Amino acid sequence: MLSLQLNSGEYLTIGEDIVVQVFGGSAARVMVQAPRELTILRGEVWERNGKKRPACLLPVK
Repeated sequence: MLSLQLNSGEYLTIGEDIVVQVFGGSAARVMVQAPRELTILRGEVWERNGKKRPACLLPVK
């Protein structure tokens, strides 16, 4: 199981098709259980690996 703490406005990706964005409060803890073959990345790592920020995300103020 993967445990991440994300601040409001941050996001994570699960595989190539799933994006989860966190809003409200200062931070949220997210627990994800998935098969090892499925890549789960924080948004900052996703973008650092040359991927574009997903268009479905709300802007961070």
